[in-house]
Amino acid sequence: MPKNNNAATQPVAALRLAKQLTTAAVVASAAALSACGGVGDALSNPATLPSLVTAKSCDNVVGSLDTVQGLLINQLRNSAARLPTVGGAAASATTALASTLDTVDGLTNALTTLARTQSPPQFTAQLPAVGDSVLCAGSSLSESLALLATTPNVNIPGLVTVQGTLAAVSQRVAGGLVGTTPGADLSALTAQLVTLSNQLADVADNLPAQVNQPFLKEILELNAMSYRSLALILTDVGALDGDRLSANITALLVGTADRLAALPLPAQLGVPSNVLTPVIEQFRNASVALDNSASAVLQPTLQAVSAVLGGTSITAPATALGSFSDLLQGGIASNGSTQSDARVGEVTQLLNGTPARNLLTVLRQTFGGLLPG
Repeated sequence: MPKNNNAATQPVAALRLAKQLTTAAVVASAAALSACGGVGDALSNPATLPSLVTAKSCDNVVGSLDTVQGLLINQLRNSAARLPTVGGAAASATTALASTLDTVDGLTNALTTLARTQSPPQFTAQLPAVGDSVLCAGSSLSESLALLATTPNVNIPGLVTVQGTLAAVSQRVAGGLVGTTPGADLSALTAQLVTLSNQLADVADNLPAQVNQPFLKEILELNAMSYRSLALILTDVGALDGDRLSANITALLVGTADRLAALPLPAQLGVPSNVLTPVIEQFRNASVALDNSASAVLQPTLQAVSAVLGGTSITAPATALGSFSDLLQGGIASNGSTQSDARVGEVTQLLNGTPARNLLTVLRQTFGGLLPG
C-alpha cells in the first residue's frame, strides 16, 4: 500500500527508531538494575526478568495498518511519554501495540502474495516479518514492564510472571522448532499467547495506586487483547479458515477503537482528545478497509490451499490443518531451524504438487480465472 507523505502517516522511520530505542533502553535498564542488586531486588522477588530474543529486524511491515501505526507512534506515544510517573512505561506499551499490528500486516501481505503469485516460496518468504513483529512487540512490552519495576517504593505483582511468558513466546518464535505431530508447535505458540494475554490483563487490573493511571492501565489491557487476538488469527490461518480470519482481524481493530472511545475524559486520562480521536477513527477506518479488501482474498485463498493439502501426508498422516500449521510455524521462525526448514520444504513441495493438484490450478478455479498472472 503506498504511503502518504504526511509525517503522521509515515511510521516506517519512526517505528524503527522507537523499537531501536526500546531495545537500547532494555539493555540500559538491565545494566542499571544489575548494579543495584538485580531486577529481583527491585521487585522484592528473588527471580529476575528473563531475557528475550532480539528480532532480526524491527522495520515497519508496509500494509493497511500503516496509518494507524503512524498515529500510535508519532502522536499517541508522544503524549503518553509525558504522563507523570508512568510516562516511559506507557510510551513503550504504545510502541508494543503498534508492533503487534505489524503481525496482521505481515500475515495479510503473505496471503495476498500467495493468491496473486500462487507461489508457496513467496508466501513463506514474507512470514519471517511476522515473527520479527512478535519479537519487537515483546521487546517494547518488556521495556514497559522493566520501567514499571523501577518505580520507587512500588511492588507490582505479576511482572516477573509476564516477563517469563514473554521470554517463552520469543524463544518459541525464534527457535522455529517443528514437532512430530503436524501443527503441534503452532498450537503451543497460540496457547502461550493466550496465557500471556491473561497474565498481562491481571497486571493491568492490579496496578498499585502509585502507577494506576487510566491510560497506562488501558494500553496494557489493549496489548493483552492484541495477544489474544493474535492467537485467534494464527489459529485461523493454520486452520485455513478465511472467514474466521477476517472476522477476528476486524474484531481486533473495532475492539481497540471501542475500548479507546470508552476511556475517561481527556483531562482524567492525561491524553488530549485531539490526539486520541484520530487514533480511534483510524482503527475504525482500517477495519473497514481490511474487511473490504483482504477478506475477498483470504477466504478463497485458504479454501484453495485446503483443497490442495486435503488428504495428503508428509512424514505421517496429516490433515490440511496440520500441514499448513507447520508451514506457518516454520515460516514465522525468525532464526529458523533444520527441522522447520525441512518441514517448510516438504509442505511447499506438496503445495506445488503435480499438474493435477497444482495450487495455481486450484486458485484459478476458485477465483474464476480473475487472478493476475
